[in-house]
Amino acid sequence: MIIDLQNDYKKLMIEKIKKSGLKIPVNYDVENIIVKYFAFLRKKEFAGPHEIKRSKNFHCPPKVLKGFSNLENIIRNGGDITPYFNRAAFDLGRFDDMFSDWGIMHFHLGDKLIDGEHLVERDDFVLFAYLHKNVVYFINIFRHGHWADSDVIQEMYNNWPSLIDRYGFKGFSSIPIENKHRRVLRESGINTPVQIKDSDGNPIISSSGLGITSVRTSITDSMAFINANNTLGKLQLYLLSQEEQIKSEIQKNGYEIFEEIQLELIDFNPTRLYIQEIKYNWSMEIPLS
Repeated sequence: MIIDLQNDYKKLMIEKIKKSGLKIPVNYDVENIIVKYFAFLRKKEFAGPHEIKRSKNFHCPPKVLKGFSNLENIIRNGGDITPYFNRAAFDLGRFDDMFSDWGIMHFHLGDKLIDGEHLVERDDFVLFAYLHKNVVYFINIFRHGHWADSDVIQEMYNNWPSLIDRYGFKGFSSIPIENKHRRVLRESGINTPVQIKDSDGNPIISSSGLGITSVRTSITDSMAFINANNTLGKLQLYLLSQEEQIKSEIQKNGYEIFEEIQLELIDFNPTRLYIQEIKYNWSMEIPLS
């Protein structure tokens, strides 16, 4: 039997990415392109319907209130959220280190589209938001540039400690790292601890995400890609063990088998895989559960 489901999966993913209209960098590793596409899809998940929770100190400056209200409606009820992304989101060769590291998304808050672009007007103010289990947490509206500030994680902990406790080590201190240095280290693919404090002033080393890889992709998205490959690897071993049964099914359809059968992954969705034998016009659906 000829079969390579993992390679088929990569080809299908690249086809999907090309159809999406996203910019694909030249001479870029295929696996990294797919991982960064996963990150783009995670960003789109902020579109509702979701429950919204605001931090106790949340404040929206009046000048961006209309744009913020439009975005809030999309997060609460659904719609196209991509106009509120930054331009880099549509270029898989660029990086969004805060989202990759902490899972915190920033949204622009213009209330009108830029002429000739499917993006809202840019301003100095951006919304920092975090998605977990169908709830979007509005951390606050910040001025541009606070991508690596430990105060952002502290604000999350002050409002929703359970979000941070998942990644935290209570009672431990770390070497102090300035925010500007954290940004530089991120650009080299280096993770840094975030030092915050609980309500009693006790130290916590924590974050709101799993961090980044050495090539600045999200560990969350990298793990999703690895899990998909592992699933396909196990499935391939199973199909190889069922070769005689598969040949029997093909013969039931009136075919005589003269050549080695060749199975190919031709499509997939979150619930099913579609596999076809390309020589004898035989196919199968495999549910994912």
